Amino acid sequence: MSELLQDCIAFTGDVDTVAAMSTTGYAYALAAGSCSEEIRQDIPNHLVTGLENGAYGRDYLIGLDKQLMSLVNKKMS
Repeated sequence: MSELLQDCIAFTGDVDTVAAMSTTGYAYALAAGSCSEEIRQDIPNHLVTGLENGAYGRDYLIGLDKQLMSLVNKKMS
């Protein structure tokens, strides 16, 4: 997972948007990677806890993650 995040950062420009928003190919890779058993989930905790928490901040992203995992779990059932 950290390797995917590094690829997002290497993309340059608006790095946080590239890494977090679901309108880019890299973010799709991060979203898919977050629920893949084939990708090591090695994002350091401080990167999650240190996220800002505005309207579309940490809690919003955690909610999106829960929705994504709910959909993944439904497809696997």
